[in-house]
Amino acid sequence: METKRLSFSLKSNKSELETLCQKLEKFGKSLRLSKKCILEVNLALDELFTNIISYGFQDDLEHLVKIQIMRENGTL
Repeated sequence: METKRLSFSLKSNKSELETLCQKLEKFGKSLRLSKKCILEVNLALDELFTNIISYGFQDDLEHLVKIQIMRENGTL
């Protein structure tokens, strides 16, 4: 099975959650993942991203958060 990868960066701002969702949905559809699977992965990444931007930086500056998702050998 081939490896498929999605990699992008988001600004450390909650407004980027929509971009995260859109990119994940497009990637999930390209992998033919079920809507339920895409929703569950989106929920997990939404929570991780929110925690990173809420608690991961000790200043109020804008940072970039790199997101990488990969499917390899049937595992996401």
